[in-house]
Amino acid sequence: NMVENVSVANPAVSMGRNLLLEYLALIAAILLVDLLALVSPGPNFVLVSSAAVSQSRKHAIWTACGIATGSFAWAAAAALGIVSVFEVFPLLGLFLKVVGAAYLLYLGAKLLRSNGFQPKERRDQNAPGEAAGYWRGFLVNMTNPKSAAYYASVFAAFLTPEMPTWVLILLVSAIALMSLAWHVLLAVGFSAAAILARYISVSKWVDRLCGAFLVLLGLRLALDTR
Repeated sequence: NMVENVSVANPAVSMGRNLLLEYLALIAAILLVDLLALVSPGPNFVLVSSAAVSQSRKHAIWTACGIATGSFAWAAAAALGIVSVFEVFPLLGLFLKVVGAAYLLYLGAKLLRSNGFQPKERRDQNAPGEAAGYWRGFLVNMTNPKSAAYYASVFAAFLTPEMPTWVLILLVSAIALMSLAWHVLLAVGFSAAAILARYISVSKWVDRLCGAFLVLLGLRLALDTR
């Protein structure tokens, strides 16, 4: 009887393990896309780097915290909204997957044409306080329509209606923590002249490498929706 019970249980255990690996691979894929988007200059990138160069490291770190809060809010809203859409409107879900793939192709093509990053060099002696930096980072992220389009498109391209709640919680939390870590790193690094100069010298090639990855990923997702 014990042998029979083990033989019956093994397929269930194996299936559970395979599902876990699939979910972890999915989380890793979304986080990779998010990392590439973080590394490439956008409004959030420019806001933190400019605060570090023209104001102070402390101000830039608070700005990074505000941006990370906005990233958490956008990611949570997108995850909940996209899963709901998939459940109620399957055809709309497929359409959003196609739009998500197209948006990744657009981001990649834009980065491939990038000429690199050039920050402001003037230091503002009358810079606002740290709290103002936090709210500025939060509001810039929350009022940027590209943030909504980015999270909605990427999540639509990867998520499915069967996604368990723990995957969504882990994914949204990881995105917020990664946003915080990256933008704080920018704040600390770009407040040091030597690191800033080094990044400027290679930023064009960083953008183009990230762009190539995003184009390849967009093409793969586009083929998967066929």
